[in-house]
Amino acid sequence: MPHSIERSIEAAEVSLRMEGLSVTETCKELCRKLLAGEITLEQYLAHIIPERGER
Repeated sequence: MPHSIERSIEAAEVSLRMEGLSVTETCKELCRKLLAGEITLEQYLAHIIPERGER
C-alpha cells in the first residue's frame, strides 16, 4: 500500500476524531481499497450507507 494512502487515511482519521467521531477498521480498509482503485466509489458507498428504511 503506498505510503501516501496511509497518510491520507491517518489525516482523515485525526480530523474526524477532532470532531468527536471515530473510524472503524472496516471503514479504513474500504478507504484503502477505494484509494488504491480496487473498488469504485459506488461499491464503497454501498458498504457504508445503510439501505433506505433500515434506520
